[in-house]
Amino acid sequence: MTPSPDAGAPRRRRWWYVVTAVTVVAVVVVMTGLWWVRDGRYDVARRGWQPTDALLPPMRDQPIPGWRIRVTDLGLPAPVDGTGPSRIAVGNEPGGPRPIVGTVGDDAFLLAISGSTPRPQWWLAGINVRDGRSLFPAVALTTTRPPECFLNGPAYVLCLSVDASPTAWVIDTKTGAVAYTGPTDLRTASETLSVRQIGGYAVAETDGQGVYGIGLRAETTWFVPGHGRAQPDSPRLSGRALSAVATQGASAAQDQDTTVFALDDGTIVKPEVPEGAPLKTTFVYAGGFAADVESASVLFFDEGGKRLGDAEGSLSTDQSELPVVTEHDVSTVYSPAGAPLLRSKTPPPSVVGTTAFVSEAGPQGVPLLRQYDLKTGAKGSACEFSLKNYLGTDGSVLVLAVGNPGSGAVAKAIDRATCDTLWTLPAEIDSLARVWGINSTLVRLSDDGTELWSLVSPT
Repeated sequence: MTPSPDAGAPRRRRWWYVVTAVTVVAVVVVMTGLWWVRDGRYDVARRGWQPTDALLPPMRDQPIPGWRIRVTDLGLPAPVDGTGPSRIAVGNEPGGPRPIVGTVGDDAFLLAISGSTPRPQWWLAGINVRDGRSLFPAVALTTTRPPECFLNGPAYVLCLSVDASPTAWVIDTKTGAVAYTGPTDLRTASETLSVRQIGGYAVAETDGQGVYGIGLRAETTWFVPGHGRAQPDSPRLSGRALSAVATQGASAAQDQDTTVFALDDGTIVKPEVPEGAPLKTTFVYAGGFAADVESASVLFFDEGGKRLGDAEGSLSTDQSELPVVTEHDVSTVYSPAGAPLLRSKTPPPSVVGTTAFVSEAGPQGVPLLRQYDLKTGAKGSACEFSLKNYLGTDGSVLVLAVGNPGSGAVAKAIDRATCDTLWTLPAEIDSLARVWGINSTLVRLSDDGTELWSLVSPT
């Protein structure tokens, strides 16, 4: 019997279904593999990074005083003849003196004041915030106007009077010994040799010429030519170590090339880049720097200029402790070694410690910050606060400064998971009370500015 021409059609259809099913399964397997590889790459990067946070003590319950020390115990005089009490130099007027000059680990250096106007006495004091111990007897700075003080490496503080002919003091951070006091060419607000804090060092900038280092006699030392504005000039939020390098743009406005140099001796860092490729936007962080390089997108380097990795996109310069690269609407946080830690369709996040904070609009347009754990990639809650007020975290609780002196509060804590306020630390209305996060310790200043104490867990 001769078979019908259509007799093989069901068989062919069955084979077609089988082939299609196998193909779909294969595609799914391949795609699953690709997603696994991509996610696995991030997991491997996180395991290779895993930094140690400078965590606060437990803060779920309202903290209580630990060590306490009065400013007179720091070496400031007791009041006499009706003069005002000695106190840490804080005030509620905009543009007032900076009370925290700088920190080296647990050692903090503070500007203080004694006497009464119009002829007060200014002082530099030092304290170890771990145990509340005075580092040295407070050093008198003989000037009637608030001086400007800068950390100049881990070993010295530089203070300058704000006068037409400034006096300089160079003070040893371990002993309080004055290594030099006398005239200087340095200035605090000028187009020539204007001193600024860059990372952990003081530098002197001259517009259109370059940046100078500063020596033990308040003199200029090394010199790096450029446009005269060094970066970065903002302190890190979490107390983590600062970078040992800084950057400076070229003196010619049309030249986009950036110079990277060591802050301790001005040595020029020569990064491994394609020949003739200039560094454009450059971002410095502890352990290295990243740069938009004309011929290769974003490159990552260690502090010596060794190339560690690359990424497609553009470099974000928002405040952050790690580099962030944005391509189209996707932002990726990278480790100091140039490995990807977090990728999401968000605005560029700000990184503090091991958390990425991303701006979101909440109900009625209220600005919120969404938290992402860089150690796990987990997405957390979105809470209402400003990173400008960030003091620290114990891992599950965020502690924030309350910046309004008229609020009757100086600090508060919020639960990272629920965004609930756990406690608020009271203060007198319009008082001098402050709370600072220094390394892994919270330090509170009394309402009248005359006493310091640590904030510790009540249990």
